[in-house]
Amino acid sequence: MASKRSKSPSAYRKPCSLCEKPRDVLVRCRIDDTLQWNFVCPGPCWREVSGGVVDGTEDKPNYVYGGMWKNKHAGISARKPKKKGSAALKKDWSESQSDYIQNDRVKHEGRLWICRRSHKSSGENAPSSLSYRYWNEAPFAADDKQSVDDNTNIT
Repeated sequence: MASKRSKSPSAYRKPCSLCEKPRDVLVRCRIDDTLQWNFVCPGPCWREVSGGVVDGTEDKPNYVYGGMWKNKHAGISARKPKKKGSAALKKDWSESQSDYIQNDRVKHEGRLWICRRSHKSSGENAPSSLSYRYWNEAPFAADDKQSVDDNTNIT
């Protein structure tokens, strides 16, 4: 009876579309106007094509995130490591072209809001129940027992 030999996990790696290095984890994305899906390594190549933001930036109009690919034979995770501790309050919400990224916490009109997706601030996306695309109200009010000033963490 012949024994089945399993291939090494490195045999299942895919090359990055830009640098051609074989990787265990790749970001699937569209990077140009051809609308073809590419597999890009999550290091410098991904930062170059996306602007370093999952949703892309205004100067990268052709970038579209399409998920993660991982080598299941390598036993690794494609998840971003979780931040230690809880997210800090950024500041009071500002309409003056502030950059907000996912999970940023801001205080607006006495309530605490959590950013749902990366964006620049403007009058149309101020934290409110009408701006659900960008913000979720935190499960507790800003004036509750937790201290919510600019220099503290919310626990």
